[in-house]
Amino acid sequence: MLDQKYVMDGLYNGIVEQMKTCGFDPQFPAGTPKGGTAVYAREQAFVMDFAGSKGRLRLVYSGDRIHLLSGAVDVDVSDDTAFNLDSTFLFVASEYDERDLKSLVNEINEYLEDAYKAKKQIVSKSKAPQTVSKAAAKSGALAYDPITLASKLAGMFPELKDDIKENMDAYGEFLCEDFFVNHANEKVMGVIRENNPQRMKKLFNILGEIYEDGTNEVQSLIAVTVLGPINNEPTIIQRILPYLSDTMLEPVLAANKRLAKSKSAQLRLEHPPAYKPKKQKRSGGILQNLMGGGNPGIQR
Repeated sequence: MLDQKYVMDGLYNGIVEQMKTCGFDPQFPAGTPKGGTAVYAREQAFVMDFAGSKGRLRLVYSGDRIHLLSGAVDVDVSDDTAFNLDSTFLFVASEYDERDLKSLVNEINEYLEDAYKAKKQIVSKSKAPQTVSKAAAKSGALAYDPITLASKLAGMFPELKDDIKENMDAYGEFLCEDFFVNHANEKVMGVIRENNPQRMKKLFNILGEIYEDGTNEVQSLIAVTVLGPINNEPTIIQRILPYLSDTMLEPVLAANKRLAKSKSAQLRLEHPPAYKPKKQKRSGGILQNLMGGGNPGIQR
């Protein structure tokens, strides 16, 4: 169990160098001791501010959410509503541990690099993946996609970051079947087998959030490719049931039943079709292909 002040101090120490690299210096409250962090308490929240020639960034930890706010150089710092909501990160201090804090630091550092770090002329063979923000997904402006799911999981499993980059370098785009079948699924199933309640909740919070406001493609990806390898094993199904959202429950169970009965469907899942560049993707995604019907959820 961690408290919010401890989390924010740890977060500050973990992201301050990345903030500086991105052009934002910490803004220390008056009376901060030498060597202290820029974190300060405000009503029922903890806050830290950064500023530079590009503008201002503010992190506000309230409830179980850490909100990243952005504003102009001359933004009214006394009013959070004068800022723009840039992104939101889940962190349940009473349930998460040091590993989760480390994952949060990695996730925010990666987000800062993608969103604010000055681009070099040559970074890699592929461009940094463009992900969908929580604000855009919740407003309905955009829907979560496979690369956003991959990036969210890389926040929990930092070793997947290199796999994402290698995937995009190899194919010139993000080939989600290759990434999940060969890399991410092993991490997901490892958490499910471990059955640590905190880790399980964190994992399924990610899957549930993406599924709820995701495209049909990413919903199919979660129900079939990611959770299909459970293969309808009764013990594992019972283990994950408390963590499945109402929206995910029926598709996940249906996909598992179908895969358990169909050897050909299992083979298609384990051995995705060979990559064919510039091939138009089917709108229904994997779940429709395996189940032979429509996929419940939002088509965007």
